[in-house]
Amino acid sequence: MKPQLSARATLLIIAALFFSPLILAWLMWIGVIEFNPVTTRNKGELIQPPVPVVWENSLVPVAQNGDSKSRQEPAGFEKHWVILHVVPNPCSDDCLDTISALRQIHRAAGRNQSRIRIALLLQDGRPGQFDHQIREIYPAFQLAENPDGDLFGKLDQIAATFSSQAMGSSYVADPIGNIMLYYEAGSDPNKLKDDLKQLLTWSKLDK
Repeated sequence: MKPQLSARATLLIIAALFFSPLILAWLMWIGVIEFNPVTTRNKGELIQPPVPVVWENSLVPVAQNGDSKSRQEPAGFEKHWVILHVVPNPCSDDCLDTISALRQIHRAAGRNQSRIRIALLLQDGRPGQFDHQIREIYPAFQLAENPDGDLFGKLDQIAATFSSQAMGSSYVADPIGNIMLYYEAGSDPNKLKDDLKQLLTWSKLDK
């Protein structure tokens, strides 16, 4: 015959099951218990907190001749995942290789390509002798500049957080305009591709 719990013991067990998570959460909140996940699934550097950006105030499209068009929002950035790459000046062979890798990342997205925009951010709106080469690599690229320097300043601050520099680095912004992931210059482009694949699979922000 199985032993029977008293009504009091049963009540205590139910109370413990109910209050234990609340007590644990409170101890974590006041700092008595620290919980820091060892790893995250992202391969780029997670920007915390994300840095908001208003595209129409930050980017000016660059025309074929290197002159800036009238101030306007680069086409289709709103409600899209944005890959923002800071192009060094001059753009060396390594720079062109990175830009070619961005083209492959976009192509690898398959049917999700329409959810992505790629902006190549130029220091002065002129990629110099590589202007034609950059445009030939991939027509889907949007070349742009940041005349007031505000966006460059934000990118420099992000890079400095990870003891790096903005020039040659890449960033991912979500469809509501938050820069959330950072990839230093020379990093493996597959990291960005894998992170983007996860974001496109699980996120509904651009739906």
